[in-house]
Amino acid sequence: MIRILIADDERPARSELRFILEKILKELGQTEVEIYEASNGATVLELLGKNVFDACFFDIEMGDVKGTELAAGMREKNLRTPVIFVTAYASYAVNAFDVDAVDYILKPFDEVRIKKSVEKLLSLELIMAKKPGPFALPAGDHMEVVTSDSISYIEAIHKGSKVHCHQDIYYSSDPLIEWEKKLSPASEQFLRIHKSFIVNLDACEALVPDYNNGYACKLKGCDDTVIPISRNMIHDVRARFSM
Repeated sequence: MIRILIADDERPARSELRFILEKILKELGQTEVEIYEASNGATVLELLGKNVFDACFFDIEMGDVKGTELAAGMREKNLRTPVIFVTAYASYAVNAFDVDAVDYILKPFDEVRIKKSVEKLLSLELIMAKKPGPFALPAGDHMEVVTSDSISYIEAIHKGSKVHCHQDIYYSSDPLIEWEKKLSPASEQFLRIHKSFIVNLDACEALVPDYNNGYACKLKGCDDTVIPISRNMIHDVRARFSM
């Protein structure tokens, strides 16, 4: 799955770019694509806080904020998501590379030019499936190395997180938001199904009824442990399991 964020204060521009991207990605064999849209900086920040994106297309002039400012803020937070800028002014394109942008495209849109940008993104291998890790985690007086596949789920705790592996449990000083970044290359495998839990979907044994007509995730090899699925994530979970 490739997840893309388009930010532009003009709805027609967002719609046109979305249509072109979906067409190009399909031609390039990328059939599983999710595209989110934002019309202002506040919505961009909200979406970035809730999702891990594989690429962002930012209009440089969005009214309430510049796309370059959004990208700079992402870099300050160590979000290395590839950014491509969109602008109607060629003179603005120079500023794009001050924040490590992958490319820029001009309005009105040229499908051939956009295809080159998409091919550049794919060639970076930043949005191609790959395994994150391994991770060194504290274990008494030493560090143990664990692979991402060995992680069943990660639980938020005060000032950090608890990493539940198939055999052992480790404590990490990193909060869940940092683990989301670390695990982003395997975004099809790991999903934050609740504000307090990231789950390895490959370890999911069953989806069982939970309170208030909701669902919870029962994990293999974790005894009777069930992880609640928040209402705003049940659609994503259903989609991952083709329900």
